[in-house]
Amino acid sequence: MRDLPILLELAQTGAHIAPCRLSSKELAAKLGVSQQTAARWLIGLERRGLIIRALDRRGQNVQLTKEGQAALRSAHRRLSSIFDTHSRTFELKGSVASGLGEGSYYMRQEGYREQFRHLLGFEPYPGTLDIKLSDDSLELKATLENLPSKRADGFVTPERTFGQVKCFPAKLRGVQVAVIIPSRSSHVDVIELIAAKSLRKSLKLKDGDTVKIEVTI
Repeated sequence: MRDLPILLELAQTGAHIAPCRLSSKELAAKLGVSQQTAARWLIGLERRGLIIRALDRRGQNVQLTKEGQAALRSAHRRLSSIFDTHSRTFELKGSVASGLGEGSYYMRQEGYREQFRHLLGFEPYPGTLDIKLSDDSLELKATLENLPSKRADGFVTPERTFGQVKCFPAKLRGVQVAVIIPSRSSHVDVIELIAAKSLRKSLKLKDGDTVKIEVTI
């Protein structure tokens, strides 16, 4: 993204820790663009909530917001996933939530079940466990959506078309599960888990229970 080089330059001046004095002229020289372009980019970052600027007669102080820092951390994770060939795990946190019954419908489709058996090595229970993610795990979900993964292809039945589904091996309270991310999902703050057994019954889970999912990438 275009913001990344600018955020990196700001972070290198220490703007991720405290306000730093930086003129648009100095930034332009570092990025190899005109002063007007650098000034316009700073205004854009401020409008998107990625930086805070304090203007005075001598110039401006610039500091990265939490959102700006999060954007850099997300980029770091993506780059690490590209250049680190070893499997790694990270943790998603959230609470058990009730779904709308859609998971059961999709998991009963043989087009998905056959692929999951091959990809994950277990016969999936015909249902999903919905986890409403905590705020600090939303960024990690966005990272997952952009990482390479095992993938169940979409297919067509006489009734409708089914989309592609990404899946990541994971563990929930020591039980082997998989995080699935449908390509057509509209649930931004929710992930779905599948397993060989009903996770609600086998782990005695109820709505509101706090859980941690160890995802392997």
